[in-house]
Amino acid sequence: MKVLNLTILSIIAIFTLSCSTQKNNSSTAKKDYSRTSLDGKGDSGKNSDQGTTIVGINDIALQLGGEWNIISVGNKKVNPEPRAYLHFDFKNNRLYGNNGCNYINGTFTADATKLNLSEMISTMMACENMATERAVMKALGETESFKLTEKNKVHYLQLLNAKGHTLMKLRRQNVSFVDGAWTVKEIAGVPTEDKEVRLVIDTDQLKIHGCTGCNIVNGGIYIDTAKDRAIQFQQLISTRKMCPNMNTETALLVALEETCFCEKVNDNEIKLLDDKGDVKVVLTRLELDTDR
Repeated sequence: MKVLNLTILSIIAIFTLSCSTQKNNSSTAKKDYSRTSLDGKGDSGKNSDQGTTIVGINDIALQLGGEWNIISVGNKKVNPEPRAYLHFDFKNNRLYGNNGCNYINGTFTADATKLNLSEMISTMMACENMATERAVMKALGETESFKLTEKNKVHYLQLLNAKGHTLMKLRRQNVSFVDGAWTVKEIAGVPTEDKEVRLVIDTDQLKIHGCTGCNIVNGGIYIDTAKDRAIQFQQLISTRKMCPNMNTETALLVALEETCFCEKVNDNEIKLLDDKGDVKVVLTRLELDTDR
């Protein structure tokens, strides 16, 4: 669906190194970071609009373009798993995403106030709960305008009907900066000497893949759309080759399991943090040899 997916697949093919443990996925309480939720009380809190400001439209492609997580339709919250989202591609005037069950695709036109969605199609997979899918598709069909707001430096998008009533509320997908191939620079404050310790992160496919310096590791990704920069790595499994030094591998798997949030340092470096804000892993973007 994205060019990024093709790139990541090609990167994965490069990781042929023999890269032992299978981690048990355990839930981690979000103690200190729980205040990073939408308003500290959830969308249904009495003060949910307090501190919210309307964002003026200066560059619609920049401000509206890209990916947004659907957090509510009407007055009902949307379950974050499977992730429901919309992506506005202004280059091709295409809209694509997921309605909570099926992948969707269509076209759109937009200006500073109006938003028209058309030619919407979706895959036909059956899901246990089709109510969210029906609500999302109905809301998209009734959308005629939009409003951008900001709260705590996080941007929100509201899709409105002809009367200006909110049909859907979305939150800017703000973890996409972790996508790509990375070298593990540091684990729990300790520099990583082995430059072959690498990870590939794909938030669109919700998958992580990499090399621990000994074994190949694969797993899933969970994005909590109710919290800012929230990301967790789940169901991590690895091959079982024994290597002379397993310390780096063990430390990396534990650090990934403890990760709850991510932080962008710059375009070429990111940090993975635990629920208390302590840095567990530092990653630097992998420069591929294009001459190969």
